[in-house]
Order: sequence, then structure tokens, then C-alpha cells
Amino acid sequence: GALPDASATRPRQGTGWMRKIMDRLVTGDAEIKEIDMLEELSYQIEGHTICALGDAAAWPVQGLIRAFRPEIELRIMKRQQGKL
Repeated sequence: GALPDASATRPRQGTGWMRKIMDRLVTGDAEIKEIDMLEELSYQIEGHTICALGDAAAWPVQGLIRAFRPEIELRIMKRQQGKL
């Protein structure tokens, strides 16, 4: 049988971390700095495995942040102010 791909560890762990941060962003329970953490994590995962998991997980997150960062920040600020 094929040996497990050691390069799969980073994307497999990273996608779990990205999911946890994304869940907090959705509810507004994150901190603003977590947006940058999430983006950096997505770049660390991207292109680091022979399967498509890393890229498939990273690209939508990068696009979301690029397109909707102001809305994400607003949601976090509203939550911190008790308005969400």
C-alpha cells in the first residue's frame, strides 16, 4: 500500500484551525487580529501537499477575506459592543 503523505499533516491540521477561526468570525466572537491569522494560515497551507486539500481550503478563505474584510471586522466590532 501507499505510505501516508507526510506533507498532508500541515493542511489537515491547518484546515481544522481555519474552521475554528471561521466559526468565530461567523458569530463575531473573534478578534480583529484573527482575520490576519486566518489569512496567514491559508497561505501556509496553500501548495504544501500533493493532493488538492490545501489549495481547496485556502483559496475560498483568501477570497472571502479579500472581498469582505470590512464586513467581517464590522461583525466582530458589533459583537464586542453587544449589538450582535
